[in-house]
Amino acid sequence: MLAPLILAAAVAALLLVGYAQDWRRLWVRPRLGAPGPPPAAPPLVSVLIPARNEERSIARCVASVLAQNYPRLELLVLDDGSTDGTAAALGAFADDPRLRVLRGAVLPPGWVGKCHACQQLGGVAMGEWLLFLDADTAAEPELVAALLAHAGRRGLDLVTIFPFLELGTFWERAVLPPFVALITALFPFDRLEQPDARPDEVLANGQCILVRRAAYAAIGGHGAVRAEVLEDVRLAQAIRAAGFRVGGGEGLSFLRVRMYRSGREVLEGLTKNAAAGYRSGGARSGLAAMRQLALAVGPLWLLGAGGVLLLGGGGAGAWAVLGLGAVAGGAGLALWGAIYRQLYGLSPAHGLLWPLGLLAYLLIALRGIWLVRSGRGVIWKGRTYQG
Repeated sequence: MLAPLILAAAVAALLLVGYAQDWRRLWVRPRLGAPGPPPAAPPLVSVLIPARNEERSIARCVASVLAQNYPRLELLVLDDGSTDGTAAALGAFADDPRLRVLRGAVLPPGWVGKCHACQQLGGVAMGEWLLFLDADTAAEPELVAALLAHAGRRGLDLVTIFPFLELGTFWERAVLPPFVALITALFPFDRLEQPDARPDEVLANGQCILVRRAAYAAIGGHGAVRAEVLEDVRLAQAIRAAGFRVGGGEGLSFLRVRMYRSGREVLEGLTKNAAAGYRSGGARSGLAAMRQLALAVGPLWLLGAGGVLLLGGGGAGAWAVLGLGAVAGGAGLALWGAIYRQLYGLSPAHGLLWPLGLLAYLLIALRGIWLVRSGRGVIWKGRTYQG
């Protein structure tokens, strides 16, 4: 009985260390601060929004940009071959001179759709700074000013934030928080702005990227990542590799996003992202996924092992293993509940969904990998991608 007890104690200790690391990541995370007083000569900021079949969200996004309290901005929206009511929704803002709506060109071979749309936007923008926003975001009035202030305080050439993620349906709430946690475990926020950060240690979130025009032009814009589905991560890494500084962090109070609105959309969107992540992340992504899986199911393994030992007459040793499982499980639930409360504004009881959500995401990832390796590719907004 001693050997199983020692093994269970070792597993519990490793789990508690992992939870402690994630607690630290939750509490000590970079945040976008208040903008402060505006500069005497504010630079022109070009807000650039690629839109393909975004009739549900484009009006909210555009209205939030036009409500910015920053004095000098232009807004360019590229309608990338939409077949829904995107154009009609944009027509409601036709009287605002700050908005220009562009019609996207035909997608050339070798380009991912979003990269091509962003490259076209960047090519006609006039600003010293370029702010790429996804069409499903909604900005608070101080977003542009806060991003610029952060760039100025830290001496950055690219600033990215993770916004407040709006979670409506069951599968959004179950799957997306563990998915985001996997990303932040793979790319810790506290490494982004370190002077010695390697290019493969940084990332950007395509929902919100502010980049200095000179840095963007130096790498050839999105043309440098034209074939990448994870164009946001690769763009930040290319800019860092060129010697520029990348940074950012949490921006919950400055930007909101509703990525998906149903379980089917969660499946389709994360299938695309997971397939691309597998191709680019390799062993590093696999190790991060294994760590998160171990933290999610480790307590269940301990409880199950304790139950088996108890049925086999393990006596006090079995109860000790069950106790270790209960302690580890309690720590995990406390962590996951805090994540749901602090980052998503939901009841801590949602922490009970964490193991299910992570397992569901890993199954989605396996599906995406299989689709790519089998040659079928993954479909997103009417286009097929091979990862």
